[in-house]
Amino acid sequence: MRFTENGPWIPDELLRARDEGRVVFFCGAGVSRARAGLVDFFGLADAVIKELGAAADSNAKKLLEKAKEIGEELDVTGLISADRVFSLLEREFTTPDIQSAVAKSLKPASDVDRTAHDVLLRLARTPEDKTQLVTTNFDRLFESDPSTIQTYLPPRLPQLSRGDALNGIVYLHGRVDIEYQHAEADGFVLSSADFGHAYLTEGWATEFFREIVRKYVVVFVGYSADDPPVHYLLEGLRRSPDSLNRLYSFQSDGSVEDTARWRHKGVHPIAYARADGHPALWDTLDEWALRAEDAERWQRNVRLYCQICGW
Repeated sequence: MRFTENGPWIPDELLRARDEGRVVFFCGAGVSRARAGLVDFFGLADAVIKELGAAADSNAKKLLEKAKEIGEELDVTGLISADRVFSLLEREFTTPDIQSAVAKSLKPASDVDRTAHDVLLRLARTPEDKTQLVTTNFDRLFESDPSTIQTYLPPRLPQLSRGDALNGIVYLHGRVDIEYQHAEADGFVLSSADFGHAYLTEGWATEFFREIVRKYVVVFVGYSADDPPVHYLLEGLRRSPDSLNRLYSFQSDGSVEDTARWRHKGVHPIAYARADGHPALWDTLDEWALRAEDAERWQRNVRLYCQICGW
């Protein structure tokens, strides 16, 4: 189904899965960048380097500049990942100082636009009034003030294999404190070592994601195929012999290279037209949320609109 004239085509099986409460939305930096104006992972690394006052000869600073240079010259992202920049920062600054700089760099304006987060929360609500949403973002923009939705911080995540219900917002890589001064609980997953602990050595993130994909259909929103979270999440599945549900991702532009990278990772890309603010995506999600909340009313409104337009 296509909800808007220039929007992406949403597969019918995905619409049905969401209506049946079988979808989990995974939300990346693009969600907080879209309308709230926060930075992506590379933008965060840049902001943290400035906040910490890294020296001109800082290896982390040099690597970030090289990553930007390569991206501009080759029009290719992901050749140097941001987690490597944070790994180098750990050699120059203490972990508490880095995590504090991260928290401060993510503090939104008092009048921040949360509408992108709100529409995903609406889509993530099941017919049983459960919320099934996972984010690798650190900010708290999915939480209203006060929030009535349960939240989970790593490594204490719902253990689906033991019968725990997925009902709430899972901050897979950690969350800032309410004042945006520090990380909560066990901190952020930032550096290559952090990702290694979460996905390999301790493996709690890999186990959680594997159970999610066994039980649910996953939809990635706000990621590119080369983002570090996507790499680590999907790498663990390549070694899994189990039968897994389908994975989808919204992909701007939909070039052959972009869609091929998603397909290579086992994800079905849903392509939409690239434009500032990604209106093709967000207008579609807005309409999808209206349909999800009241399908009959949405259909009546569509029929009325068609009559007015003479279609």
